[in-house]
Amino acid sequence: MKKFVSLALVFVLCTSLFTGCGASYAADESTVFVLKDGGIVSTDVEDFDEGTYDEKGLESYAKETIAAYNDTYGSDLVKLKDLSVKDKKATIILSYATAQEYQRFNGIELFAGSVAEALAAGYTFEGEFAAVKDGTAALCDADAYLDDAEYKVVVIRGNLNVHVPGEVVCVSVENTKYVDEKTISIREGISILPGEETTESTEAVKETNGTESVTETGTEIPESVSDDDLLNMSTEASADVSFKFDGEEGEDTESAGENSQVYTYIIYK
Repeated sequence: MKKFVSLALVFVLCTSLFTGCGASYAADESTVFVLKDGGIVSTDVEDFDEGTYDEKGLESYAKETIAAYNDTYGSDLVKLKDLSVKDKKATIILSYATAQEYQRFNGIELFAGSVAEALAAGYTFEGEFAAVKDGTAALCDADAYLDDAEYKVVVIRGNLNVHVPGEVVCVSVENTKYVDEKTISIREGISILPGEETTESTEAVKETNGTESVTETGTEIPESVSDDDLLNMSTEASADVSFKFDGEEGEDTESAGENSQVYTYIIYK
């Protein structure tokens, strides 16, 4: 009987471990998943013409790019979790050791931590905010959430979806839409408030100097290798795969890239 109980406990433990390791990062749209341990997983979904591009070439290029990054900055900081092509869509899932690694790899500013840490890092929580409850948003004062240690925040400059490991309680109004209690969609010209639309803010515009961008918090974002870059293979390439960096001359970054000129704050608990 004791042996049976012991085996049962081992089975339960293993099941729990496998359940935790089997988290799904499937998404129909490009999404950043913020994890409880501070790690990040990005699921990037882009158009992919299987008649023009080669899936094996894309996978090989992705692995080479990630290996080069890890050789430069440290072992296993970025990992390829999955790559698939289906119905003219390519999906690349990457994991990052920290938000800082996501930012450096993609060139998209991202902070994830406590509200106190965000304030210490220089984030000002400016702009209009809306409290979110049961899927309904209403204007609120963000200051109500800044002194409570239970609240955490994601700050991002990116036009994509953000999934947090908790319940969203307050979010920037500009360029945001409620998806579910854990997910906010960020797209230019929308508003989380019913019946409202917004225009792109000029208060948080990046100042560019060469290949680096300087944000209002003083953080420099170096030249990056984004998930989009991995998908933008040149049709002229044969053995070698080439791509454009975000913001290269001749590219419409507003429509083609994921970068944004607006800070989005997502407060959750």
